[in-house]
Amino acid sequence: MLVVALAAACRVGGDYEPPVLTAPESFAAPATACLGAEDERWWRSFADPTLNTLVEAALASNRDLRAAAQRVREARAVIEMERDSNDPSVDGRVGVVGRKPSTAVAGGQFLPPDPNSLHSLGFDARWELDLFGHNARALEAAEASWGAALEDARAVLQRLVAEVARNYVELRGIEREMVVLRASLASHEVAVLLVASRVEAGLSSELEASRVAGLVANTRAQMAPLERARSTRLHALALLLAEPLGACAERIAFHGRIPDPPAAIPAGIPADLLRRRPDVRRTEREFARSVAMTAAAMTELYPRLSIGALFGWESRYAEDMFSGDSLAFTAGPTLTGPIFRRAVIKAGIEQRTAQQEQALLAHEQAFALALRDVEDALVAVASSHERWRALEDSLAAERRSEQLATSLHEGGLTDFFAVLDAQSTSFAAQRELARASTDRAVAAIALYKALGGGWGFENEVPALDAARKPASGD
Repeated sequence: MLVVALAAACRVGGDYEPPVLTAPESFAAPATACLGAEDERWWRSFADPTLNTLVEAALASNRDLRAAAQRVREARAVIEMERDSNDPSVDGRVGVVGRKPSTAVAGGQFLPPDPNSLHSLGFDARWELDLFGHNARALEAAEASWGAALEDARAVLQRLVAEVARNYVELRGIEREMVVLRASLASHEVAVLLVASRVEAGLSSELEASRVAGLVANTRAQMAPLERARSTRLHALALLLAEPLGACAERIAFHGRIPDPPAAIPAGIPADLLRRRPDVRRTEREFARSVAMTAAAMTELYPRLSIGALFGWESRYAEDMFSGDSLAFTAGPTLTGPIFRRAVIKAGIEQRTAQQEQALLAHEQAFALALRDVEDALVAVASSHERWRALEDSLAAERRSEQLATSLHEGGLTDFFAVLDAQSTSFAAQRELARASTDRAVAAIALYKALGGGWGFENEVPALDAARKPASGD
């Protein structure tokens, strides 16, 4: 205990202190109370069972998440190695060495002049007293690296959930457009038949028939890009879930309903991002690592003290190995220190100090970017909601126009093409509303991601639960 206390007292270099960042008191865009524990699984607020199933499947099998967990495991193993390096080491030793001494050196007085062998068996022990904290600083750096790897894994988890939700919402938006387009196509095909009959009766011209036929062809042409876009989203989801495309497609039955985001998303205060954003937390851990590495570089200026011992048996003949005369041992301290390397060591300290300043700036920049992400996401949520509401009103107006045109046509007050134009405008408004609904949901997903939601439940994710546990002794 005295040695440990002495080593702690002699430790050189500055100890880590968390950086103090200045955060505004509130976001510029409107925001409500802080996200709570119930918001960690934010995708459930969309009330879509299929989305919930997809997220659960991705958390169980996504390759990027599993790889991130292995990086955490790797960093934890480094902690174990650094911790064990502080303990005394004992190695076994067995050897047989053949020798032919030179008789030209002092008449061979130190060794028998005839060829012989040396049999040895024993143990070598060594313990370095970490007087100035070199090993302790290396351990601190390893623990900070483990923390950074864990935050990286949390960031992967966060991005994974957001990507699954975004691709799913966009797929449902595309499906909704396809539903509207098919209804539009069916309506236009009925119009083709109607105009054809009117042409035969001499009530319409070939120009009108050609116009309706062109409308049908144009509507059909718009279906192909939607089919391609839907396939792209399905492929993306299959990759995120790490499963075959066919199996993923079976999970997602075509229904064309776009998930509705919650009416209000709590954003909290900017300082919450220091606690919730994995990318910000990771840069803080990187800064802690750089502080430890700077302190470790400073310890190179000071001597290192180790105690070594050797115990065993040595004999020229194997049969005499364990006799009393064969017993041999050595023990004693060794003090080593730099003499002509101080300039190099000081340059190394300067390098580590510069890296420490860079790490602090990276942490400050990560926080600033996080603030910007939230501000941008809040504006996007508000603007997408306003656009969605305006398009709902627009669609209601277009549907009233369609009804009026139909009534006027039935009363003989307007021609059929007025009805057709009103229908086409109504269908276009429905498609535009579908896009706005998709954008509204995607904006909500982006806000949840910007706020750092979606990683606080990693203890329930098998890939991360074991990896996140600290190394033994933490």
